[in-house]
Amino acid sequence: MTTARLLPFLCAVTAMAQVCELSVSGVNRNRRLIGGVNAECPAPNPFHTAPFGNWGVTSNFGSKENGHQFQGWCHNTRVCDNNGSCHDNCADGWYEWNSCTDDPAFRAPNCTLYNANECREQVTVTGVNVHGTRVANLAASCPADTNGDGLADSGGCSRMSFYSSGTNFMSVYELDPASPDELVQTIYFPETALDLSCGVFGCARAASGWMRPSAYDSPVSPARISAEMATVVNHVTFRDPSRVCGPAAASASAVSGASYRGPVLAAGSIASAFGLGFSSEIAAAAALPLPVSLAGISISVKDAAGASRAAPLFYVSPSQINWLLPEGTARGLAVVTISRGDTIRWNAGALIDSVVPGLFSADATGSGVAAAVALRVAADGTQTSQLVFDCASGSCRALPVDLGAASDQTYLLLFGTGIRGRTSLAAVSVRIGGVACALTYAGPQGQFIGLDQVNVALPRTLAGRGDLDTLLGVDGRAANPVRVTLK
Repeated sequence: MTTARLLPFLCAVTAMAQVCELSVSGVNRNRRLIGGVNAECPAPNPFHTAPFGNWGVTSNFGSKENGHQFQGWCHNTRVCDNNGSCHDNCADGWYEWNSCTDDPAFRAPNCTLYNANECREQVTVTGVNVHGTRVANLAASCPADTNGDGLADSGGCSRMSFYSSGTNFMSVYELDPASPDELVQTIYFPETALDLSCGVFGCARAASGWMRPSAYDSPVSPARISAEMATVVNHVTFRDPSRVCGPAAASASAVSGASYRGPVLAAGSIASAFGLGFSSEIAAAAALPLPVSLAGISISVKDAAGASRAAPLFYVSPSQINWLLPEGTARGLAVVTISRGDTIRWNAGALIDSVVPGLFSADATGSGVAAAVALRVAADGTQTSQLVFDCASGSCRALPVDLGAASDQTYLLLFGTGIRGRTSLAAVSVRIGGVACALTYAGPQGQFIGLDQVNVALPRTLAGRGDLDTLLGVDGRAANPVRVTLK
């Protein structure tokens, strides 16, 4: 990878006082073992322990390591060889491949050694893996304000428009601690070119589509393994390590951390800020009290009364910061200033009010399935609870709520923020599927900072109605709609 290839418009400079730091990863999925492999067979090497072994990858994104990037399918599994000998295998905590498919004892078909294509192939069960990440520092110029509005609009990373990975490959090895690693095969993929959306201080995350192999080597044929790969630009962040650039500012947005709506926010609520180039790392608060500086980032809020307060931080990443709008922030217009240690800052406007309700969704988008709990209380007082969502597959789906017997009462526990400032419980309303529901509580959740909770009694008339919109109103303000499913 060269600067010219990545950014053809940048001129070479002798000293990289300012840089755009680019982090890019290669990821893979749908890994498959489709041919004969003789890498882990016992003879003639006594160190081998057939049939299973760990696999590693060298790629244009990183060097070979025992990092299990090319994970298989066997994990704490009862397997039997073709002679009928059975035992628990892959018991070291990792998913592994059958690396001895040419040995008569481990040859296909065998439904405990192969899990696909009528017990003749092996297919991964572990989803997407990262097989390497690399970081490049690309020469950049100081940010500049060319139109006099106080915000930098040129320089930095603003002229970056695309990233090209060059030739993509993965060389897959069977790894051994006591003997040389054995190359299974090298897979080649088409070159990826990603369009980038950049500002002065950074670029948004970007990803290519999934690509299938275009060629093989060692051997050229037949194909022994297969996978799909993609390229992901994790972040591009402007940095001025020598601090030769003067102070510079850009704009950001401040929204509710639950609904992602803005700019109206409630004091004491969880908020999110979105922008480009906040940080070149990801960090989360590890303990209470929440820090007011995290990964070199701090936030101050100057309210309509002229008071400035430091905002506690939950989470910092290159493009998003989750933070707490300080209690006591006066109602009215406020200026949110995000500062980085190297004299760079972002400005966002906010309108502060006492109540701005937002509900959390399971997939953290502010819509879709509610991040909620259903609590069923039987006539004898026995309580059972369930999540109303499941995100285990990578996307979130609704789990239907069972209202139980006619004598049971089921409650829906909704979680949000910006609710605790309500004037009274009577000023809070919830309608599910158009039906008004009785409320038993609306206020602070009590365990997590800034988190609010609303408890709703579900009427039995909702039973069997399926997917239903849940609408929360507080003091005349409507929250973002979320969904629950009733069976």
